[in-house]
Amino acid sequence: MNSKFKEALTYSLRLLSRRDYTEKELAFKLNHRFPEIECEKVIEHLKENGYLSDYRTGFNYAIAKMEKGWGRRKIRFYMRQKGISEEVADRILMEIEFDYSFIKKTLEKRFGKNLKLQKDKVIRFLQQRGFSFTEIHNLISGKI
Repeated sequence: MNSKFKEALTYSLRLLSRRDYTEKELAFKLNHRFPEIECEKVIEHLKENGYLSDYRTGFNYAIAKMEKGWGRRKIRFYMRQKGISEEVADRILMEIEFDYSFIKKTLEKRFGKNLKLQKDKVIRFLQQRGFSFTEIHNLISGKI
C-alpha cells in the first residue's frame, strides 16, 4: 500500500466513524480530496472489511426518516439521491415494518382530532410527505 492509499483510507475511516455514507457520497468526498488516486480501490477495501454498506446506510436512513413522519415515496426518492440503488431501496422499504404512529401524532398536533374537517389540507400535507393515496385515505378514515 502506498502512502496516498493509506491516507485516503484513514480519511475514509474517520468520516465513517462519525456517520454512515453511501458509496456514492464517499467516492465524491474522496475524489474531491484525493484526485490523484483510484478511489474505487479504497471503497472496495472498506466494503470487504464491512466498514461501508449501502444497505446499512439506507436502512438507518429509512428508519430515521420514517420517525420524522416521511412516507415511503419520499424516503425512496431521497435514498436514490444519496446513491442507493433502486433494488436496495425497494428491499429496505419492504423489510421495514412501517410505523404510522409518528405521522398520526404529527397530524393530531397540526390538524386536531377530526381530520375530515380539513381533508384537503391533510391530503396535501401527506402528499408532500410522500404517502400514497391509499395510505392517505386510510389515515384520514382511521383504518391505520
